[in-house]
Amino acid sequence: MTRGHPPLVAIDEAKLKAAIRGSVILVVHAEHRLPFDFVTCEGGCITLVRVRRLRYAQYTVADIGIYCAREIQELRDLRIPEGIFCELHVRGPDRHWHRYLVLPQSIELLEDVIPEIPVEGEEELPP
Repeated sequence: MTRGHPPLVAIDEAKLKAAIRGSVILVVHAEHRLPFDFVTCEGGCITLVRVRRLRYAQYTVADIGIYCAREIQELRDLRIPEGIFCELHVRGPDRHWHRYLVLPQSIELLEDVIPEIPVEGEEELPP
C-alpha cells in the first residue's frame, strides 16, 4: 500500500474545501490505511477522495499520471459499485489545488475551482 505518512494537513484542508462546496464529508477509520482519505456525498453522488501533495508545480493529466501513479492504481484496484466515483485532490508547493476524476482507463481534470481558504494572519482583499 502507500508508503510514508499521510498528508494530514492537506487532507484536512481538502475536507474543508469540499464542505465549502456543499459536500457532506464522511471519514472512515480502519486498522490499515485505505486507498482513500475521505468520502464526499453531494447531490446524490458518492466520491472516494485521495489527497496528495506534490513537490513540483506540474499539474497536467500526464504529469499526475506519473507523479501519482501509485495512488491512481490503488483507487482503480478498489472494487466499487458503478455510480461511486474516485477523485484525486492534489496540492502543490504553491498551495494551489487541482482535482482529478480517476476513471478505469483515464484521468480527467475537473474544472471547478476549489475555494481558497484564507491563511491565518492574512488579510482578505475586497473584490
